[in-house]
Amino acid sequence: MIKGNKGEWSEFYTFVKLLVDKKLVGANEDLEKIESIVFPILKIVREDSTGKSEYELKKGDSVEILPPNGQMLAVDCSDLKNKVVEILDVIKESGKTFSVPVAEELIKRLKVHSLNAGNARKEDLVLKIHDHTINRDHEVGFSIKSRLGSPATLLNASSATNFTYKIEGLNRSEIKKINKIDTKAKIRDRLTAITEAGGAFKFHSVDSPVFEKNLRKIDTVMPEIIAEVLLAYFSDKGSDFPTLLVYLESSGTKILNFDLSSDDMAYKIKSLLNNSALGMVPASAWDGNLRAHGGVIVVREDGEVVCYHLYNAEAFRDYLFNHTRMESPSATRHGYGSIYEEDGNLFIKLNLQIRFTK
Repeated sequence: MIKGNKGEWSEFYTFVKLLVDKKLVGANEDLEKIESIVFPILKIVREDSTGKSEYELKKGDSVEILPPNGQMLAVDCSDLKNKVVEILDVIKESGKTFSVPVAEELIKRLKVHSLNAGNARKEDLVLKIHDHTINRDHEVGFSIKSRLGSPATLLNASSATNFTYKIEGLNRSEIKKINKIDTKAKIRDRLTAITEAGGAFKFHSVDSPVFEKNLRKIDTVMPEIIAEVLLAYFSDKGSDFPTLLVYLESSGTKILNFDLSSDDMAYKIKSLLNNSALGMVPASAWDGNLRAHGGVIVVREDGEVVCYHLYNAEAFRDYLFNHTRMESPSATRHGYGSIYEEDGNLFIKLNLQIRFTK
């Protein structure tokens, strides 16, 4: 019996629901359907542990499956509508890792061997859709984001997402005392202690040259912007981007001597969020291409499935900007938050992680 978490089962749920609906509907920045943006689905291509399978949607309730072994078979999907509802109910009611008994027969019938495409892929499903705007069929990849479980991370923390700051004006006699601060919000309290002791922070570098290059490919001043946002976040000035950027503007923060407004910075941050959702990961060199080139499918709390595609791309950028937040990952695991000395200078690292909100 296959087991998975809510995110993994959400991918399977989306696959089955699209077989039933035979269409994708666009959404605005609040995840509300835009009925004028509709993409009829002609074929679904999904990849799992055994390879790539194609699902051709025929008239009526028939689906033709071309599994990795190349032997075409037709299956009756007339009962899928009821099963989709039952699968959704189990996902909503279940805990961390679970099986869905009602899906077992369906998994065998549809020749599914694992619930998702794997972590290395940004596109979870490839859909052949009909685009009425240009009156042609084309295959596009979509990543799937679910709101049925705990909020997912958009940009995962690692050693590659550490930002290093030089500390100026701090007496070395303060280092040991500050590093011993171990409160619940120890990073914030250490930064406060550094400031109160006369220290000032100056962005020095992104620890990963690969991640820095990726960031500068998005915008030449992106590392400097993120460095200021990180410092504001860990200084308890807010956790969501709208709040943090307004704070930076009101405090007169300069980015490489540029006076960037909160709107200027918001435009750039939206590009980072968009590219993180669709192709860029911190530790891998990024060529600028969006691997999930069709866009994103979102599973709403009520089980409805909506999408962001080329024609509502700006709504997707706004959705990300207003529904993500900064987060504090483990300082011990990722090696940040303590003052250290190197070549006669004092430094401290802060770590970047971004998570979706409900």
